[in-house]
Amino acid sequence: MVDVRLTEVCGEDEAPLFWDSVWDPLKGFADWQVAAADEAGNVGGLRAKAMLATAVTLCLFTDKRVEPTHPLFWLCDGDPRGWWGDGVDVRDDLGETEMGSLLWLLARAPMTINGIPVERWAEQFAREALQPLLDQGAVVRMDVAATADTAAGRLYLTVNLFGRDGQAVYAQRLALVWKQITG
Repeated sequence: MVDVRLTEVCGEDEAPLFWDSVWDPLKGFADWQVAAADEAGNVGGLRAKAMLATAVTLCLFTDKRVEPTHPLFWLCDGDPRGWWGDGVDVRDDLGETEMGSLLWLLARAPMTINGIPVERWAEQFAREALQPLLDQGAVVRMDVAATADTAAGRLYLTVNLFGRDGQAVYAQRLALVWKQITG
C-alpha cells in the first residue's frame, strides 16, 4: 500500500519521507531528480514535492504478481513477477493489498483478449492499482481511459484524479509500450 500525505509538499522543518518518481513522457518512464534549491530542508537529497504523482507511478508501474487462476496468466510466459515487499509485509487487518498493477501483462497482448478489447483490460488494471489512493482518502474520484494506437505500438492511459473539492489533483496521459503478438 502506498501512503500519501494530503499536503503534497514537506514543511520547512519536516524531512521528506519519500522522493518523487518524475514521469518523463519522451523517455516513457519515471526517474528521480535532485532536489531543487527551493527545498531548503532537503539540500543534496532527491526531489520530494509531488507525492501523489509518485504514488500513481508506483501503483501503475510496479509489477503486481499475477495469480495462476487469473484469466490472463498465460501472458506472463511463466514469470508471474510481483514486488518482493508483498511477500514481507501485507497486512490484511489494515486493509493493505499487494502493490502494483497487472499492466505489464499487456506488453505483448493481442488487440482483443478473451473477447475483451485490450483497452478495457488496461482500464481495469489501472483502476485496481489506484484503488488504494481512494481507500486512503488521498483522492475521492478517479477517471481512467485507455486508447490503443497499434501503428505506434502504444497503449495510452489517461488518469485523472480528483480531490474533495472536486478539482483535479492529478491529470496525466501515460504511454505504455505495447507490442502486439500475432496468431
